[in-house]
Amino acid sequence: MRSAKHGLLRAGVAANLVALLLLAGYVLSQAYPSTEAVRLRNALLITRGATADFGWTPKQAPAGFMAEQRVPLPEFLSAVRAAGVDSQAGDWEKALALAGMLTRSAQDKGAISSDLVTTYRGIVDEGRGYCADFTSVYLGLAVAAGLFAREWAFSFDGFGGHGHAVIEIFDRQRDKWVFLDVYNNVHAVDAASGQPLSALEFRDFALGRRPAPIIRPNGPGRRPYSIEAKLVEYYRRGAGEWYLWWGNSAFTYDSHPAVRAAGRVSRPLEQLVAIAVGVHPRIKVLTTTENVRQLERMERLRWSLLVSGALLTVLLVLLLAQVIMLIQRRRRRSVQRLAH
Repeated sequence: MRSAKHGLLRAGVAANLVALLLLAGYVLSQAYPSTEAVRLRNALLITRGATADFGWTPKQAPAGFMAEQRVPLPEFLSAVRAAGVDSQAGDWEKALALAGMLTRSAQDKGAISSDLVTTYRGIVDEGRGYCADFTSVYLGLAVAAGLFAREWAFSFDGFGGHGHAVIEIFDRQRDKWVFLDVYNNVHAVDAASGQPLSALEFRDFALGRRPAPIIRPNGPGRRPYSIEAKLVEYYRRGAGEWYLWWGNSAFTYDSHPAVRAAGRVSRPLEQLVAIAVGVHPRIKVLTTTENVRQLERMERLRWSLLVSGALLTVLLVLLLAQVIMLIQRRRRRSVQRLAH
């Protein structure tokens, strides 16, 4: 009888392991290639927003927006001083100086996807970095320069990993958000007034909803889109899938010990841990009639991930209990043998 119970318990452990492997395999299969891993991350973070949700100012930042509160890293403070940003007259001039600091040596040598200091050094010393590397570093530099920045992104594939990221700075002198595509080294000004456009104003231009602005370089360095029409078409392709990262706390994210430890293993694990410990900002989508179906798909994916995560947790707890029971049974049998 005892042997039968022991056999059933071992069979239960084996069945649990098979279920765990199948479920984990199902989740991991959805994370390949890396652009699909981005889709899974976005599904866990995505929320719907309307145009009115993005018109706030830093003084009235909405609840839940993860504004940076930490003191900037010394390397970032030194970089801002060395670039002479403090000597610039206004927020817009400072914003352009920061952008020029990053584009001066840019050479499109590949992604970095590391901690802030490593990413900054990779951009300015080695000419590496993709758009998200530039925006994450820029958020930190903006804090060090006393500016308030936020990050927009858009995708071409239903909120997956094919897309682009840009920056908006709140210009206190103009009392408005102004747009900087740091990676592509461009910004846009209204042809009539000469005033810089916001990110959503530039999106409106790409959609043909406002007159063509003047597109200018932010600073020195390469411009991936030397032909303006190609840049506009690039934005037009992603115009239906814009979203704002609901936070700019680059230093808080980067300094969390669990996030840093996970980052030594892999970038996706780092981001998953950041979500779990609450330092990863959410995503607020500019919801339109064109992207509702993609949003619904992402919301279904989120529930699928949450259910899969819950099942994995239950199976792991059950497996732990089964293993403990097996160990206890073996100990009791060992004691009984010694007693005889």
